[in-house]
Amino acid sequence: MSDGACDGSLLKVSAAAGTVRALAAVTTRVVEDARRRHGTYPTATAALGRTLTGALLLGGTMKDEERLSIELVGDGPLRRVMASTTGAGRVRGYVAQPATHLPPKHGKLDVAAAIGSGILCVIRTQPWNKEPYRSIMRLVSGEIAQDLAHYLVTSEQIPSAVALGVFVNREGDVGAAGGFLVQMMSGAEEGVMRHVERNVAALPQITTLIREGATSRDILDAVLAGLDTSPLAEQSTCFACPCTRECVFGAILLLGRTEIADMIARDGGAEVTCEFCAERYAIGADELRMLIAEPEGTA
Repeated sequence: MSDGACDGSLLKVSAAAGTVRALAAVTTRVVEDARRRHGTYPTATAALGRTLTGALLLGGTMKDEERLSIELVGDGPLRRVMASTTGAGRVRGYVAQPATHLPPKHGKLDVAAAIGSGILCVIRTQPWNKEPYRSIMRLVSGEIAQDLAHYLVTSEQIPSAVALGVFVNREGDVGAAGGFLVQMMSGAEEGVMRHVERNVAALPQITTLIREGATSRDILDAVLAGLDTSPLAEQSTCFACPCTRECVFGAILLLGRTEIADMIARDGGAEVTCEFCAERYAIGADELRMLIAEPEGTA
């Protein structure tokens, strides 16, 4: 299992008599943890960081036992960006091509070009449903925030505003990361919607706010300025992966006894790297022999 320090923050509030739901997250350390694990270049860091933050925000609307994954697949050099989360502030993810970096566009990292044209897939897994809920749609921009807002409006019929940002320092590390999600729930008045739209339009970039020291509370205070708000929940966030050596053993067993025996003879063991968190597991020849010595059907 690979866990980072749970020192990010996610805040959820309601406003306008419960007709507005808003969440904000400061994820600088979460994204930096992901960058360090995967060795991402700046544009890849921005794409991964936005997706991780977006997953945390959407995950904040779920129950703790639910699971959510976001996958963007495009024809750009990144190829794929993936993030998955629980409803408890734990997130993990990766990019298919971490060494992706493109020239900036209008002074910003060109995430849209790195992703290219493609699809967005959002999967919600709920223990009370046998089959996960899966939504697949064409990317509208590749900027990720716009694509997630489009998903929420189109697939879940919830008018939403989403902002996501990652600021990468010259040295390549993450200087600021975070975002917010505002949703108009049933009964939201037109005037309230217009008011929130004006607030959002007047905000500087989300990473500018965070670099100036803004917390999740400060961000929501700005987004919902002029409205009465009520806190709903606050939780820590972290990059966390549930992978274990036992999971690795199970995956190796799926290769079959013949392939495992060949692995022992050819390589004298195995090294497995978790795609999500880059944790490396060295499996010795003796451990592999123990696996194939187990009776069929056990692991």
